[in-house]
Amino acid sequence: MSSNETDKHTVGDILHRGAITVSSVSSSARLDSELLLASVMGVSRTVLLVNSDREISPENIEKFRVLIERRKQGEPAAYILGCREFWGLDFQVNRSVLVPRPDSELIVEEALKFVGDSTSLKFVDLGVGSGCLSIALVSELVKKSCDVRCVGVDISDAALTVAQMNAKKLGVSERISYVLGSWFDRRDQFNPPYDLIVANPPYVDRAEKVPVDLSYEPAGALFAEEHGLREARIIIEQSVQMLRPGGALLLEVGAGKRARLPSFLAPFEQSFETSYLGDDTPLDRFTVLRMIRR
Repeated sequence: MSSNETDKHTVGDILHRGAITVSSVSSSARLDSELLLASVMGVSRTVLLVNSDREISPENIEKFRVLIERRKQGEPAAYILGCREFWGLDFQVNRSVLVPRPDSELIVEEALKFVGDSTSLKFVDLGVGSGCLSIALVSELVKKSCDVRCVGVDISDAALTVAQMNAKKLGVSERISYVLGSWFDRRDQFNPPYDLIVANPPYVDRAEKVPVDLSYEPAGALFAEEHGLREARIIIEQSVQMLRPGGALLLEVGAGKRARLPSFLAPFEQSFETSYLGDDTPLDRFTVLRMIRR
């Protein structure tokens, strides 16, 4: 979006130009344009859209141009803004954590179904990152007067700092404790058995071609060996000893893995009853495993 493209100064015109500018790198170009301009103007996206004929000052156009150029280079809008909405909650994010994605809300939905009307829940969030899964789930259960307690685990101290910050900001810090480590390796920090484990581990095969956005996100939270399934295998193996009978593991394994899953899961058939959730189309865009401890 060059300066000579800003002859028209209304919200609608600038949004249109911004979306065109980032369309080659973003699957949500219009939304990105709206979020960035709303930030520049200090208003909500809703207010922005109902004022599409409003004139924009040259100063704000220049600020927007700087942000939209960053997005054009592939930097995720969430990192530019420092925040991302997930489950209706506003999470602070930076390049220490993955950007929360709408697909992962399926884990929260399924966890709530699993909990049902239970009055207590003891669970673990493995690979806690920004804290979006555990904080969303705890927030919902607190509304139901459920006595919920969570342990959030991450190998990155910087990620735990972000999760703790979000838990405090969103009012659930007293319900969640944090462990620095790799999955359940620090056994002395846990008190099994648990009712539920949620996990969004690295699952991208290093041979996969990935969008430019992902080059900005922490590689350690993205890529895994064994066709992207190594960390999932370790989590499943360790979860056998950490879940109570009838407890559940909700594990995101990402895209393009359905064909490999039957043979991958075969060694765990005696320990878990497994079903697939998520995208069941031939496109195989994402999969969550629901594994119930036998």
